[in-house]
Amino acid sequence: MLFRYLLSVVVLSLLTGCTKPLPLPDIIVTASSPGDFARFRAELGTRFPAEQLKDFDTATQELQLDAMHRDIHSSEGREQFMRDVITGNTVHAVTLLGWQARKERFLREIAEIARMIAHDEQQAARTAATGTPETITRRLGSEREVLAKLQANLSETESRLADLTHSKH
Repeated sequence: MLFRYLLSVVVLSLLTGCTKPLPLPDIIVTASSPGDFARFRAELGTRFPAEQLKDFDTATQELQLDAMHRDIHSSEGREQFMRDVITGNTVHAVTLLGWQARKERFLREIAEIARMIAHDEQQAARTAATGTPETITRRLGSEREVLAKLQANLSETESRLADLTHSKH
């Protein structure tokens, strides 16, 4: 009886000692408090290179920006919102959520800059006969530059999101 017990303890310890650590996408995020999240992120940093954590870090930042869109303006509130969203999810799920929030942010910003351009184009059209003021012309140029950058960022984000969606590991 004692021999069986000892044998099972040895076998169990060998099995648990031989288990491979989870790959990054499958790790469950723990972030119930700021300290808990800091410890979790620091531990990830010891196990994985910064390049592998880049998408996850971007995602957590984007979720905090998403909190601003939800009228959560204090930094503590934004962090709490992010931690509430990510706690208990896998790193992969968090990364997808954050990159989806990034895409939505770019779509909102593109819509806003498009409204500004439309307004300034109307002003330019109204003043075309007498000479459009240089301030409107410059503003339109700046707005179009910003729009082009936002569209490029959106395109890159959609591409990265597609990659993340189709490959978990």
